[in-house]
Amino acid sequence: MNLFFKNITLILVLITPVVLTSQANNKINKYRTIISMEDAELKERLYSLKYSDPNLAISLCLKSLDEFIPNGPSTTTLFLYSTLGELYMKKELPVLALSYLEDAMYEYNLLKHNADNYFINTQTPQQPWLVINIGNIFFNQGQFDKALERYRIAEEYFNELDSLIPKVRGLSTTYNNIALYYIEIEQYSKSLEYILMSLELRLKYNFNPSDISHSYKSLSELYYIWNMPLKAEKYLLLTDSINKDINQYRSSKYKGYDDIVFSLAVNYVGNCYQYKGQYLVRNKKYKEAIESYSIAKEYYADFAFQKISLQNKIALAYYYDEDYQNCLKTIDECISMSKEKNLKNEIEIALELKIKVMNKLGLKEGMDEVIDKVLESKDYSYSVQISQLLSGLESKNEILIKKREIEEEKSSKFIILLFSIIAILILAFVVAYLISRKIYMDKQMVIANQKERIAKSDLEHKKRELAAVSTNIVQENEQMTSILKDIKYYVSLIKSEKDKNIFSPLLNKLNRLLNDKRKDDNYSDQFSAAYPGYLEYLTRTYPELTTADLKLCTFLRMNLNTKETADIMGLSVRSVESRRYRLRKKLGLSKKDDLVNYLISLKHTT
Repeated sequence: MNLFFKNITLILVLITPVVLTSQANNKINKYRTIISMEDAELKERLYSLKYSDPNLAISLCLKSLDEFIPNGPSTTTLFLYSTLGELYMKKELPVLALSYLEDAMYEYNLLKHNADNYFINTQTPQQPWLVINIGNIFFNQGQFDKALERYRIAEEYFNELDSLIPKVRGLSTTYNNIALYYIEIEQYSKSLEYILMSLELRLKYNFNPSDISHSYKSLSELYYIWNMPLKAEKYLLLTDSINKDINQYRSSKYKGYDDIVFSLAVNYVGNCYQYKGQYLVRNKKYKEAIESYSIAKEYYADFAFQKISLQNKIALAYYYDEDYQNCLKTIDECISMSKEKNLKNEIEIALELKIKVMNKLGLKEGMDEVIDKVLESKDYSYSVQISQLLSGLESKNEILIKKREIEEEKSSKFIILLFSIIAILILAFVVAYLISRKIYMDKQMVIANQKERIAKSDLEHKKRELAAVSTNIVQENEQMTSILKDIKYYVSLIKSEKDKNIFSPLLNKLNRLLNDKRKDDNYSDQFSAAYPGYLEYLTRTYPELTTADLKLCTFLRMNLNTKETADIMGLSVRSVESRRYRLRKKLGLSKKDDLVNYLISLKHTT
């Protein structure tokens, strides 16, 4: 995938000079687009579609750009470029996302230096919201230090603004993002400091109740990650109280607020219950986690993507709880819901979990069909990814052509555009070839991984049989030892020596049976089947080990405690401890080395 992104980056590097040349030479300062009521409705619609239907939002952005680009730079084209960047970031296409955000930044600079001033606020060197979004791209790619650097720059720019509302909203969002950075590096106290800074601003100015709800949600998330469930529950309830308040007084107290405010308030409560479920899963309270996830799902009623993703989390909780029937049922529901929304990634996750469940249940029949579906889904995902990338490149190419057509009215530099298009097409074909090659390699890897999973499943079965054998040996030895002790006790109560001697043959016979059972080789056979080559490796590496030493090694490799080992070997606990001490010396271990961990970690070959 790294090679893939390098190729796409190369394309963007090649086309960027053409874009810059086209825009720099275009004398569009005299054009000015007045933001109408229709433009405001477009922005509101796009904001809503970002959460419900990103694909439709992308189409609407590209169509709107076709209409607005001929009019020259405007805050609307700036908004459209920025929205495209956010949408491609959601679709996990960071190169395209970064490209559109850079276009938005260039549009901002054109507007900033325009003779007609578009901005009421102080004109910062870079648009701070765009800087935050660029930071978010780095954050999603795991480049947290680069993300923090962008957030710090955004903080500086927001502090320079004159207008209070964008300044407060910008700073509070920036502080929340910085808090997420500190959560990632597990500096929770520092994260708390920034969330509280954000909350303080929002409480002081209270422009939007859902913003305050967002801060409470962030605190709930932090405390669940921090393993402080009581504090997390407190902020969950505060988040819910805001949701109930603004939805109850929607037509009176909060009349005039955008619909998205009410939707987000509901969504944030669902987020809190999802965080609670994740906390419960980490603490192996799977039934309570499923309960919490189910509550979250009710709040996600209008957020299909989050609801489907949560369904996979519920299935995973059932899997951890070993409730495989409900797990399969939930997986099938998730697959059905994902097909309706064409969410191939969620289908892949569900199918891969289904394979694990079928392995647990020993359902070999039908597994090949499920594996084929996973491969088919991966093929489709890669083809969609290629399609989206090429479509994105094509869209950028169309935008470039549109701008170039405007420039051509004033200059005759068509040859630059022609070479740019040819370069894009050639590189696009190169990218398509590289991706198709990667698809083939990934398919081979999936097949190899599945074979490895089946082999591991067989090995796990043998290990479970071995565990059962060792448990049975311990239990039977304990029972026979207990019976022998009881008989000896009752014989000791007999006063006549003659009568006591009558039981001597029986006691001797029981002792022989117990000793013979301890010498049984069945356990060794089972161990060699579960860990092939292990004993041979020990014998070859440490030739001074005796048969008794090797047998002790197998019990320790099975992680049996000293008492269980003593019961199987027919020795006292002290004797086993002495043998362990001598074994450590033969293996050349220091006092700091753990004997059991060493035997478990040995890398032996068959």
